[in-house]
Amino acid sequence: MQMPRETDRDWDPELYKKVDRYHLVDNLEQCLQCGKCTGNCPVAAITPSYNPRAIINDVLSGSITRLLDSEEIWRCFWCANCYRVCPVDINYPLLMMQLRYMALENGYGQKYVNSINRFVFKAFDHGLTFVPGQKGIEKIKRLRTGVEAEPWPTVTDEAKAQYRAIFEQTGAVEFMEKIQNSEEKPLRLSYLEGRIANE
Repeated sequence: MQMPRETDRDWDPELYKKVDRYHLVDNLEQCLQCGKCTGNCPVAAITPSYNPRAIINDVLSGSITRLLDSEEIWRCFWCANCYRVCPVDINYPLLMMQLRYMALENGYGQKYVNSINRFVFKAFDHGLTFVPGQKGIEKIKRLRTGVEAEPWPTVTDEAKAQYRAIFEQTGAVEFMEKIQNSEEKPLRLSYLEGRIANE
């Protein structure tokens, strides 16, 4: 089986600057490559290809295609075990967030966020992320009344308008609609494909 060749289009020397455009992970260059992040990562414990240290190295070296079109950036649980043990305080979960945004902007990974789209749009429309059907509402009203709570949470029109304003100001609705309406590019399942063994 022939391995895919990487070309100059697969590399971006400005990748680190693009990832750090919000200055959330501005200390990646301080990574000591000590491996504490990988040793404390629950995903790395069960997925041999997952290696936070290698991902940091790929960001610094500009391996944009390998990162954005792989499943690896979607495996992180954001548990922050890596951040807690990092001797130089690299906030790896925020790095993963930035890489995921970049992947989505480039057409990768929609399957991971499409399921939350409905919650985003329900929140936009109703001010609540959970809106059950009529039977569910009746059951909740009965249960809440039984414990002397307000039968159903009321979201005022003013609160809904403020909520919508936040969504519009931050570009959340536009971003989610763009993702929902764009064609998804396939992800590579093997992050290690084409790498030298034991890197």
